[in-house]
Amino acid sequence: MIICGEEELYVLRLADMIAERGELDLQIQVCTSFEQAEALEEIHCAEIMIIGEEIPYEKRKESRAAKRFVLVGQEGREVGEEETSVYKYQSVSRIFSRIMEVCLDMDKAGMFQVPHRTGQSLIAVYSPIHRIGKTAFARKLGRELGKKGPVLYLNMQEYPGTAEEDRDRPTLADLIYYSRQERNHLGLRISSMVYQREGMDILAPIPVSQDLKEVEEGEWGILLSQILQKGPYQYIILDLSESVHGLWEILKMSDTWYLPFIQEEAEERKMDQFFETLDKLGYSALAGRARMVEMRGGAEGCAKRALQYDKVSTHGKASGADHGEDGSVERNRGWRTGRIDLSGAGRVHKRPLSSFEDKDGVW
Repeated sequence: MIICGEEELYVLRLADMIAERGELDLQIQVCTSFEQAEALEEIHCAEIMIIGEEIPYEKRKESRAAKRFVLVGQEGREVGEEETSVYKYQSVSRIFSRIMEVCLDMDKAGMFQVPHRTGQSLIAVYSPIHRIGKTAFARKLGRELGKKGPVLYLNMQEYPGTAEEDRDRPTLADLIYYSRQERNHLGLRISSMVYQREGMDILAPIPVSQDLKEVEEGEWGILLSQILQKGPYQYIILDLSESVHGLWEILKMSDTWYLPFIQEEAEERKMDQFFETLDKLGYSALAGRARMVEMRGGAEGCAKRALQYDKVSTHGKASGADHGEDGSVERNRGWRTGRIDLSGAGRVHKRPLSSFEDKDGVW
């Protein structure tokens, strides 16, 4: 990769930050004049040329690079037919994502690689109780885990409340499409589609509820398996809803399932009915894996408490049980009568979290 531009400080900074990207499998050379780039291409033919618009097109077209990207100061500015414009005043993450997206469309995946991760965790956040701050909890959870390793957050809500700035971004629907069509490069595709916020990577949600409902159970399983096997993430957080086909199977597939709740009479009846439904459907073992998180003290405090212990609670800890013993569904039928210890008392297990620094920079 050759980065060429007359703004020396800019191109040096851009080169440094792109070099930090673990996905790039190319050497980077920096030139501050086109003549330097020409001399360099006599020695090494470039796969990618990133060049400033201040270099005239008549010179730029002499480059022999396989693909040429032009850094422009105004979005939408026209460049040569064989060139791709990239807005220069945006985060390096977005610049790199644009470059990767174009190269993958050209079937140039060999220029990139997916950083290898071990011990990935698939984390589900789901509750039958609505409007209690579940999504805020899931995002704060991602923010906390982002301090330890790369995090991908997927909002799988029927009505996710897409922000205005997210409307033109690639969405989870696009990733599902690529999962169906090209499984070999899914990990790279994810890197070109996400944006970073609150210390984690976020993929814009499926904007139309009907499209979310039409994704089949098997497709979710394939997609999540591919993300775990081929993605660059240590933690994948799923913000789930009832509109997701195969919800129970996804919860079974997850390493951790956090179940937010509140202690109010009407909501407690919903919880009772929910656990009874799991029993009737043959998912009593799944119910026993839920880690109950009482939503009190704000989403950030709840997330920190949830990560503080190895087991926050599995339907609470039955009063009178041995410390650290997980209460069964049957044993905790009376949880709303106060026979549950949600204080965190008992045997404490520190969560073994691997440490990976997130170096994805933003200008």
